[in-house]
Amino acid sequence: MAELEEVQPSSPPPPPPSPSSLDASSPSPHVPPNQRWQAPRRSSGRIVDPLEEVELQIGDAALSLTQLLEATSAVSAQVEELALKCTENARFLKTWRDLLKEGYDSLKPDN
Repeated sequence: MAELEEVQPSSPPPPPPSPSSLDASSPSPHVPPNQRWQAPRRSSGRIVDPLEEVELQIGDAALSLTQLLEATSAVSAQVEELALKCTENARFLKTWRDLLKEGYDSLKPDN
């Protein structure tokens, strides 16, 4: 049987930052300057609210998904139409096969 190792308690996590320390202008002491989050900027140089940016991205994604759904629905309708035509063609070919076989059998000499 394996012996259990003694577990040493770790130090408690640091307390959560207070609301005043969450100010975006105050640098975080734990994050290097090149890795700090910065508000996205539009080509006009205007700083965009992160929530607004996310809402715009969600809107863009919703539009793309709507277009994809429309295209998928159109293709689905075409596939159903093609499947119906294939079924009709298969039925037609089977009928011709049966007729040809019947004609061939009728031409065989009786034994």
